[in-house]
Formats: sequence, structure tokens, C-alpha cells
Amino acid sequence: MSAPDAPLTWLTRLLVLCDEGRASLPTHLGLGEAAYLALRQRCGLAAVTLPPEQVARQALLAELLALRQEEQQSLTRCLQAHAVAGSAPMAAIVATASLGFNHLWQDLGLDSRLELRALMSSCFPELVALNQGNMRWKKFFYRQLCEQEGHYLCRAPSCDDCHERASCFEASD
Repeated sequence: MSAPDAPLTWLTRLLVLCDEGRASLPTHLGLGEAAYLALRQRCGLAAVTLPPEQVARQALLAELLALRQEEQQSLTRCLQAHAVAGSAPMAAIVATASLGFNHLWQDLGLDSRLELRALMSSCFPELVALNQGNMRWKKFFYRQLCEQEGHYLCRAPSCDDCHERASCFEASD
């Protein structure tokens, strides 16, 4: 993907994955209805009618997101600070997916962690450069938040002392 087109290409892909029911994201991807509809239009995608079970699942995820709104907004700001032009909606979508229950690539509906790294490289290259140890993205985001906000007690693990270190870091994607 060429750099200027990359965010739009990734945004379109995530919308399609969500339409197909592959992503675990709330109603309107957590963007709000107006922003979601504007994004669909920007990506050249018509409105879709989702199956009732998918609508119900997205509604439940939206309720859960409402309980963690402040956390989602902090993650969004962190991602926006490192986003390339055109990636503002992506920051909110990735932040929202980071509150999910699975690996980030799974919550976004992507095929692999490698595909997530490609998305991150296209839309948030500064964060990719900062993640030198190739830490899992959700953990990395929380580590970034802790550093930015000066927290001494951080939700991210103390990696050097953790017995699960190998499961968080990988030599390659």
C-alpha cells in the first residue's frame, strides 16, 4: 500500500471485516453513528443490514464500552499522537478493539498478528518503532499510557520479571 492511501485502505478493510461479522467491535465500531456513517461514505461503502445476532452482539459490546469510556479515550489520544495523516478514525477503532477480550488482531477481525503489524506500520509507524521488543500491542499501549501519564502503578506488566515474558514478546511477527 502506498503511504497516502494506506489508512483509507485499512479503514475500508476493517469496515468490511466488521460487516462480515469477523470483528469483535461495538455498534458503529465505537465511533458514534455520524462518524461511522461518514467513514462508510469516505470508504465508498453503502449501508448494510446486519443479521440480528450480530446487531445484538455489537449492542452488548457497546454497553461494555460505555463502562470504559475514559479508558478508551485515553487510548485513542495515545494512538492519535502517533497516527499518520488520515488515521484519526483508525486510532479510535484500534483503541476500542484494545478493550476487547481477545488478541487485538482477533478483535479487529484480522487474519494474524503479522497483518496487525502491517496495519500498525502503515497507520502508526512511530509506535512500531517504539515497540522495539515486539511486545503484544494491547500490553504495549497500556505501557505507553503509564509512561505518558506518569503512573507508578501500571496495569501493564513488569515484563523483565514476569514468568510469561516469552508469550508477550516474539522474535518475529
